[in-house]
Amino acid sequence: MAQRTRRPLIGVTAGTRTMMSGAWAGHDAVAVNEQYVRALREAGARPVIIAPQDEWSDEEIAELDGLVLTGGTDLDPTAWGEESLATDMTPDPERDAFETALYRAARRNDVPVLGICRGLQVIVIAEGGELHRHLPTDLPAHPTTGLEPTRVEAQLDAASDLALALGTRAEVTAFHHQGIRTVRGDLRIVARHDSGLALAVEAEHGSSVLGVQWHPEIDGEAGRSIFESLLTAIRHRDTATVTPSLV
Repeated sequence: MAQRTRRPLIGVTAGTRTMMSGAWAGHDAVAVNEQYVRALREAGARPVIIAPQDEWSDEEIAELDGLVLTGGTDLDPTAWGEESLATDMTPDPERDAFETALYRAARRNDVPVLGICRGLQVIVIAEGGELHRHLPTDLPAHPTTGLEPTRVEAQLDAASDLALALGTRAEVTAFHHQGIRTVRGDLRIVARHDSGLALAVEAEHGSSVLGVQWHPEIDGEAGRSIFESLLTAIRHRDTATVTPSLV
């Protein structure tokens, strides 16, 4: 394989928001927080915004070097057979289905994935896991992290790729009121809060997957390591697929 001469192309998922003012008030806009774009650029990647209104084929997903599933509203619980709760945010079933399909396509096509907050939850549900629906009520020892960005401490598994980026303990910025209850499929938990809540997962086999229940895009220099780890996974994938030339 020839040496890479361009920045890695990273798909960044966006949501849909209704504009509240101006000439286009009441119209929907495709939206993603600028921090994701900035963090990826600073890590040396080229972000490509992916809107939920546009389906991507496996062939098109395979053209990406990596995929970031971003934060946002709660997942629709009816998708995994649970009833809605009064504490749920307004769901976005279109985006849920869109991002789940993207994740599965990325896995089929060996495209490394980084899931952030909601993105982690998309990964967990896609792999057959379950969520705590309302924290800290479901886990009283966990701090209230659903009202504003909150600094929490994560304990990391030393035998994980995440620990290579952050060490075995890290202070991170969380902003969520749901979280992992169980993981299944190809995932393993690689970070926890002292309350016992799982804060990060990695895939045990196949293509690279990292999901974190915090927001590295707003963590400045500390968060940059998470995005750089995605680029590291891309380089490892590229190296592993090099076929020696026949002499």
